[in-house]
Amino acid sequence: MNGERHPLDPLVLAKISSLILRARLVVEGVLTGLHKSPHHGQSVEFAEHKEYSPGDDLRHIDWKVYGKSDKYYVRQFEEETNLKGYILLDDSGSMGYRSNKISKLDYGITLAASLAYLMLKQLDAVGVLTFNERESSYIPPRAHSSHIQAILQILERLEPGSKTNLAKVLNNLAEKVRRRALVILISDLFDEADRVLDALKRFRHRKNEIIIFHVLDPYEIEFPFKDLTVFLGMEGEGQILADPRGMRSTYQREISGFIENYRRVCLENGIDYCLIKTSTPLDQALTEYLAKRERFSR
Repeated sequence: MNGERHPLDPLVLAKISSLILRARLVVEGVLTGLHKSPHHGQSVEFAEHKEYSPGDDLRHIDWKVYGKSDKYYVRQFEEETNLKGYILLDDSGSMGYRSNKISKLDYGITLAASLAYLMLKQLDAVGVLTFNERESSYIPPRAHSSHIQAILQILERLEPGSKTNLAKVLNNLAEKVRRRALVILISDLFDEADRVLDALKRFRHRKNEIIIFHVLDPYEIEFPFKDLTVFLGMEGEGQILADPRGMRSTYQREISGFIENYRRVCLENGIDYCLIKTSTPLDQALTEYLAKRERFSR
């Protein structure tokens, strides 16, 4: 390879300023050689009503229903009911960590944008929720191709926020998800694991599909530090001066146990778990998604 980087290497993509271009490059790289969406060319037929929410196409309001109920409902069509997907992106302080030029949040943003672009390309409805200790932004699922612009506007202005309260955010979203859906979580999962897993089990109990992209920096796994180092908490925990050589084995045992616990409990509960380093080409993550999407649609 003569030292050449993979074209979808995160550091290569980070040099591209346009998020939509980055997403398109990732998606088109994955879809090359794959079959087109099974819904391509499908006739658009009325499927059901749903209550109106801001952003819905006013042309689809059913005025007959309004006359009977005095409430606004929009007609939802078959192409909009193929799949509803919710992409949850952690923008807490710890996601700002980087050992190289791309942080976990940078990686997550491009991954979320690529997933949204791919889902809309497949005529699926997709929404995005960003969060730290509370919901920071939310866009309900839509299946219109123009919906990608609203999603990108939110993603492009994201900055690492405050502490994490992932369990609370998941439980709140569970109240909004009324139909079987696909929930995609992009996070470093640095929160109380038992509470997070209990919240995820709640989604599974309601027959939702869940994919977790557990995003970690390579240094967080390998702990390659050698010299006396100041370790700074990124969510207000303070700092500590320590000799990494004396704590490496303990740290690696803890982080391995942390990862293995998530992997094991997810497997036991039918939750798809994917550990992904910020050095991993993004097309690998999307290939993982496509495999799960195919299973969901059966």
